[in-house]
Amino acid sequence: MDYRQVESKGERMVSVEFENVNKQYDDGFQAVKGLSLDIKDKEFLVLLGPSGCGKSTTLRMLAGLEDVTEGDIRIDGMKVNHLPAGARGLGMVFQSYALYPHMSIRDNLSFGLRMMKGTEKLETEEISNRVKEIAQLLELDDHLDKKPKELSGGQRQRVALGRALVRRPKVLLMDEPLSNLDAELRHQMRNEIRRLHDELETTTIYVTHDQIEAMTLADRIAILDNGTLQQHCAPLEAYQNPANDFVRSFLCKHIDDLVDTANSLFKKPLESSEVEE
Repeated sequence: MDYRQVESKGERMVSVEFENVNKQYDDGFQAVKGLSLDIKDKEFLVLLGPSGCGKSTTLRMLAGLEDVTEGDIRIDGMKVNHLPAGARGLGMVFQSYALYPHMSIRDNLSFGLRMMKGTEKLETEEISNRVKEIAQLLELDDHLDKKPKELSGGQRQRVALGRALVRRPKVLLMDEPLSNLDAELRHQMRNEIRRLHDELETTTIYVTHDQIEAMTLADRIAILDNGTLQQHCAPLEAYQNPANDFVRSFLCKHIDDLVDTANSLFKKPLESSEVEE
């Protein structure tokens, strides 16, 4: 069955909720403070903020890679605080591609499927079909027998995406996935990621400090500072109506780049003064 046909039935589409979530480490450092946040079904949410603001910690708590100190995290209405990472039905893409260099692209894509056990275990034919479908979607059909070192940076990032998507996750998590690419490839992959989201409609949570990525990709952004949510809204609303001085200062650092991006996205000439008002 085609991946897109499965998704269109709404079987994999879910919402995510953080309710008064706190994360405090053993040394007393509080990385996340009282976070309450909802991510809607099929939404692309970007967690945005400077380094150390708590955005990656938030993602890792959702993924089950960090314990929650207080509060609840729910996926599709079910509390998941104590579920192990592998039982949450999530796909994750990291900063590094994390590909196996000795394996072909085909084997990299299928690795997670081949490791599934028990009731989730798939037949060989089903694994092959899923790999072919995701390779076609990501335009990797002609590269399945190659090794990662034979691919470009953008192609390797597609493989990393494909490895997460081939498992048909409930929610896709992405932590600074484009940070290792040059400017041209980042632009290309931003477009690719947004295209995939529009096509598959997988609920997606994406971490970045890059405001252009946030503007290009997000349905809504959640801006964090010192572990605290500062504003949660559509990207353009944040630029036009910042909630406080921190948001205003943070967003205005690269205003000219943001204006260029907004013009290309919305096909409407926008002056810097309009965003800053």
